[in-house]
Amino acid sequence: MKRPLVSIALPVRNAGTTFRAALESIQKQSIDDLEIVIVDHGSSDDTAALIRRAAKEDSRIRHFEGKGTFVEAANLAWKQGTGEFVARMDGDDVAYPDRLEKQLAFLGHNPAIAACGSLVRIVKRSPDGSPTPADEGYRRYNEWINSVKTPEAILRERFVDSPIPNPTAMIRREVLIETGGYRDPAWAEDYDFWLRLLQKGYSIGKVDEVLLDWYDSDQRSTRTLARYELSRFQSAKAHYLSQIEKVKDLGVFICGAGPVGKEFAHLMRTNEIKIHAFIEVNQRQIGNHIHGIPVLGTETYPAFKKKAVALSAIGQAGAREKIRSDLLPVGFREGHDFFCVA
Repeated sequence: MKRPLVSIALPVRNAGTTFRAALESIQKQSIDDLEIVIVDHGSSDDTAALIRRAAKEDSRIRHFEGKGTFVEAANLAWKQGTGEFVARMDGDDVAYPDRLEKQLAFLGHNPAIAACGSLVRIVKRSPDGSPTPADEGYRRYNEWINSVKTPEAILRERFVDSPIPNPTAMIRREVLIETGGYRDPAWAEDYDFWLRLLQKGYSIGKVDEVLLDWYDSDQRSTRTLARYELSRFQSAKAHYLSQIEKVKDLGVFICGAGPVGKEFAHLMRTNEIKIHAFIEVNQRQIGNHIHGIPVLGTETYPAFKKKAVALSAIGQAGAREKIRSDLLPVGFREGHDFFCVA
């Protein structure tokens, strides 16, 4: 058999109500040079029957049963494929017809880029399965994730949140082989994968078009599994931040002494990183100490230049932009001397 150009890696579990639409969106892609590798990870609904039926009707489908964890199912999916490129897909999202074609063109024109995603439209799925607009929080997140497009922006903002929506990912197979694919840490395996690639010096980009409807529902894994909780994402960020040489050598100061800043101080200390200070605008906090760490005012920013790395750890809307406007003029370079973590 001719080796396909693209392998779709599609691990699924209990996706009976959404699987058909997700699969059809892949079957109707504008390119046909693909295989669809589906791994059923212990479904207890009619997902397995739907997969078998689809495989009888479409010879491009190969299906397997995943016996281990969901991460093992995801790894089995790409390892069983043979395509030069591996495109991830989930069983509850819908790809646009030209998704694969445009991602292949992007990687073809950018041979130095290891993997790419695309912009997305986030859609909330109501309990009866019907689509409904995302809430304000998700609208802000949708705006942010679609704004982080270039390899430089993805590298710079990787500690704000996962920069690539996983069901939009297209990865060169040799990169998956070189890195071993997904690991099984305490936090989200896809976020861990992107942070690990960036740590190793791989470049990641995005097609600057919306190519997938990314559905959110109360049943989605990100809502039901502990590894996708916000606290686990924060642990992932601290883990990889703590491996940056400048952070290890100089330590950090934390912009923001609220709940997010305090959490990051604890996590960085757990990873044996020195915390020099909290920086605050709230006059009532300045002059205090939090677990022995002084709380200072923003006028002290210049004193930390080349002496510590800044972490912007305020979650409120607009806070990230305000801290950037304070740090950049005094010589801090984002992605080098300071990182946004919220």
